[in-house]
Amino acid sequence: MKKLVLFAVLAVLGAQTAKAEVVDVSTIKCSDLIAMTKDEASYVLIWLHGYYGGKAGDTTIDLTALEKSGTAIGEKCAANPELGLMTVITQLTQ
Repeated sequence: MKKLVLFAVLAVLGAQTAKAEVVDVSTIKCSDLIAMTKDEASYVLIWLHGYYGGKAGDTTIDLTALEKSGTAIGEKCAANPELGLMTVITQLTQ
């Protein structure tokens, strides 16, 4: 089932029209994340999951954990819109 969900997520990502936009994720603040559409925020959070997983040498994706961390990030960002997104993730993982 999880493989099916992952395939569906990847299919949706691949089906989206590419925008000619480059984003430096290290500059995204919580207020920016809050202002994004649900799809845009999902793309950023999935990218960050891969980024931190790659740094840790983890090649797996736990969709339940991804959803839980997304909720925790959203709650922390709602309470602290001035913080940087990567700062929030660092605080939540310490």
